[in-house]
Amino acid sequence: GKIAPLQDAVDLGEATDDEKARIMAWKKYRVQVNRVDTSNPDWPDKPS
Repeated sequence: GKIAPLQDAVDLGEATDDEKARIMAWKKYRVQVNRVDTSNPDWPDKPS
């Protein structure tokens, strides 16, 4: 997964600004995916 290593850096207080931005993007993506109506999916774009 992409989130766990980034979360570790945040938890340890060692995350860079870039890592903080990336974890927020991945968490937002995870929420959006969880909200997709699977009977008529419109999947969000994955963060880079």
